[in-house]
Amino acid sequence: MTDSLNVAVIGAGISGLVTARELLRENQRVTVFEKLDQIGGTWVYDNRVEDDGCLHLDPNRSVVHSSLYSSLRTNLPRPLMSFSDFSFEDKSYGDPRMFPGHEEVLKFLQDFANEFGVNEVVRFNSEVVRVDSRDGGCGGVADDGCWFGGGGV
Repeated sequence: MTDSLNVAVIGAGISGLVTARELLRENQRVTVFEKLDQIGGTWVYDNRVEDDGCLHLDPNRSVVHSSLYSSLRTNLPRPLMSFSDFSFEDKSYGDPRMFPGHEEVLKFLQDFANEFGVNEVVRFNSEVVRVDSRDGGCGGVADDGCWFGGGGV
């Protein structure tokens, strides 16, 4: 039996949540670093827009995390949005249409994180600005830390 590792997951979007859940299942010591104050990644709606449009010329501009619009619906049906052991179809969020809206996807991810204890290992308001491997990375037996990123870092 191998010792468990300290593992950092960057981002609490879909990829980060699933990664953290699987690492927890393997009894790893997981910390998820999320720069926002909630889980959801791209699915966290923000009605603000960036000051300089799409140009990104001003380094001091306010940066908006997500590019969702208020009426966005997925282009994937509920069955394809599901995980093998956590079904979107089994959830009721008040809208029975086949293609869920962004509010439902966010609620689904929140329910997923609660169900599998991922919320307990998330450090909110923690932006990662640099990642380095220690002692050659994750390949050797003596390694005491590995870094796995979710999406959109």
